[in-house]
Parts: sequence; C-alpha cells; structure tokens
Amino acid sequence: MFIGKNVKLSHYHENDGKNLADWQWDDNFINLLSSDMIHPYTAENWEKIFKNASNSYKNVEFTVRKISDDSLVGFVDLFDISVRNHSCELGIGFPKKEDRSKGYGTETLNLILDYGFNNLNMHKIKLSVYPFNISAIKAYTNAGFIKEGSAKDDIFYNGKWVDIDHYAIFQDDWYALQ
Repeated sequence: MFIGKNVKLSHYHENDGKNLADWQWDDNFINLLSSDMIHPYTAENWEKIFKNASNSYKNVEFTVRKISDDSLVGFVDLFDISVRNHSCELGIGFPKKEDRSKGYGTETLNLILDYGFNNLNMHKIKLSVYPFNISAIKAYTNAGFIKEGSAKDDIFYNGKWVDIDHYAIFQDDWYALQ
C-alpha cells in the first residue's frame, strides 16, 4: 500500500526536519507551495508538523523516501479531513530540484490516493494549484484529477494577483482508472 517502484510513503525520521529546513530555500519550491505568508521553518517546526499529524484525525503526513537508499525526497499529506463528508485536501512537495521531474510525484500521488480512497474511504480528494505550475498540473491530471474551477485574483504572488485553480478526484473515478 505504501510502497511503489521507486518511492515509498514513510514516517518522519530523526534528521528529516533539518533536511527540510535546509532545503526549503528553493524559490521554485516554497513559492509554489505556500499561498500565504512565507516564513522559514526550523527543523523543530518541521518535526512538530509531523508529530502533530501523528495524533490527528484531521491531518495525515508522510515523508516520501527513495526505495533504493531510504533517502528523503519529499512529503505528502492529506489535511482538512472531513470524516462526515469523506473528503480532504492533498498537499505534496519535493524540496530539492534534483528530485523533481523524475516520476516521484506521479508515483507518490498514486500511493497517497490509494491510501485516501482504500484506507480512509474518502469520496473526494481536492487540491489547489497555481495555473502556471504546469508540471504539477500534468501530474495531477495524469493521476485523474479534474479541474473544478478557479478563484480569480485570489493569491498575491511575486508582486501581482494571480488565480488559483481547484482540482479534485472522486473515489469512483479513481477506481475506474485502476
């Protein structure tokens, strides 16, 4: 369930917070990840994110690690989990440039969707993305996400107002793709 061909979903390891704190400074990572105020996270902040999620019914956090050597390449989470409505939001990130565009995101999406639909029994998994984040949108649509709409001029990004697009995938549609 948590293991793909190249990556696996795993728990937080001791040095993950330090690595994430060091890697967070890539503009192409942090600017596309956060739609609110960007501020630096310490290793302790990253650790707290994972620790809090481990005791939560609203958030689930996984690290993403290479199968070959167990090294950290990213993270993925399901958050704002609504048990009543069987829905949640998805977040995913690969902080280091050298770990992007290698298929890790696509594989991670398949693993987290399998978990969300088969283990949490979600009906709908949603995400938000900038319309100019083409590589992410390609991975999302390849996984089966469909654009539901856009919020116009919703985010202040690099000195101008930009839209944010909303995508979702439903459990039945995901099963049909399997």
